[in-house]
Amino acid sequence: MTDSTNLPRFNATQAGAAWKTTVEAEHEQSDRIREGAASDDFWRPIAHRFAPPKKGEAAPDDTFERLAGLVSSSGTVLDVGAGGGRLAIPLAEVCARVTAVEPSEGMREQLIATAAAWDVSNINLVAGTWEDAEVAPHDLVICAHVVYTVREIENFVRKLIAHARQTVALVVFQRPAMSSYLPLWPKVHGEERIPLPALPEIEQLLPQMGIEYRKIPLQERVSQPFKSRAQAVDECLARLFIAPGSDKSAKLSEVLDDCLLEVDGGYGFEWAEPRRPWIIAWDV
Repeated sequence: MTDSTNLPRFNATQAGAAWKTTVEAEHEQSDRIREGAASDDFWRPIAHRFAPPKKGEAAPDDTFERLAGLVSSSGTVLDVGAGGGRLAIPLAEVCARVTAVEPSEGMREQLIATAAAWDVSNINLVAGTWEDAEVAPHDLVICAHVVYTVREIENFVRKLIAHARQTVALVVFQRPAMSSYLPLWPKVHGEERIPLPALPEIEQLLPQMGIEYRKIPLQERVSQPFKSRAQAVDECLARLFIAPGSDKSAKLSEVLDDCLLEVDGGYGFEWAEPRRPWIIAWDV
């Protein structure tokens, strides 16, 4: 088994150093803005958004289909940051075995519940961060919408490579993953949100690491609507680090009165627009 502490050390690239600076600045802003103590599990309240659809229902995009084309039916998949199993569970139906690494307890509970509902049993769940996880190599290593918040991105990517027998595949958005929440920051906090790295930064980083990659475009995705105004408030409170009942909570409620629209299935932001994800893949 290989962990990040056993990987050879390299001098940081310019892109890797810039990535770390951006992530640390974003985290500092979050800590400074946050009202109350940090949640033990930030992802628990929204874990349901990271589960696959009910078995038999069509997927909302072609991410699973494209990733399934990168592994054989006898192959194995390592899903780093598997969330609620949106990709791990359907991939388990088309390959021999999936290992899912996930640090959030709430996400793991969602994955376990959904795997049971799908009657999928060939998933090995590893609790912990990728930096700490000890797992065997797999044929295909995937990492979907995880790298944005990683400080030491080069070590993170090198560990992905060290655990891939055939292919590494990142799934990333063209624009920052939380871009739909960015317009709320100046309205509520009085300052612009620092955006996290996304596809452009990945495309600067990988060549500096000596990685030749290919880009696979995916269907544009429309964010799932909030099922109710109450759910919109709860999720925005969490995303903006606002304590319920605070002055900023009242301000947020006023802002949402002006910017939430009724859409099919619930409510959405008036500025919402489809987002383009990409698969960035390379062979090892």
